[in-house]
Amino acid sequence: MSKKHLLFFATREDLLSVLMPVASKVPICFVKAGSFDCGESIATEPLESLSDLSVAKFGDQSREDVYLIIRRNCKPRLRTVMQRDGNLRYFFDQLSHPESVVLKPGGVFGNFDCIIAGQIGAISTEAWSSDLLKLLFSEIRKRFKKIKSYYVGEEARSKLDRGVRLTTNFRSPPEYDLRS
Repeated sequence: MSKKHLLFFATREDLLSVLMPVASKVPICFVKAGSFDCGESIATEPLESLSDLSVAKFGDQSREDVYLIIRRNCKPRLRTVMQRDGNLRYFFDQLSHPESVVLKPGGVFGNFDCIIAGQIGAISTEAWSSDLLKLLFSEIRKRFKKIKSYYVGEEARSKLDRGVRLTTNFRSPPEYDLRS
């Protein structure tokens, strides 16, 4: 069984160094994943318009934004789930859209001198998802340095060398941070 996800630390420039070459080879767009109150259509965004790419808002990998990378010109599909109270919730995730790759960019967190871990992966066995994931993995391995179980972008590595924390949660004790 092949590896279906990869962990990394990256700044915006680090991620763009991976995503731009991929976007030049494969027509992709990005959609913010999540749970919604209404079933309205979801907007797709080209790579260039992701202004908050690699900006961590919460300082906790588990709470940061998640994007699905899908084919450009593909209409995102929502999944509807009845809640216990009888209301409907609408989900855009890999279950609703199997031809996708999930990107949790993590990134630089505020003034706390830390970079939050990111992750890229897929749960689908769809050929398009698998092919895109292989291409993304290849670009990351080419441009990032592996430190323990993480791939670290060039700019993130430079920040690590200057004392910036590389962590999954800024509240975690520093002894859990990635060290080179």
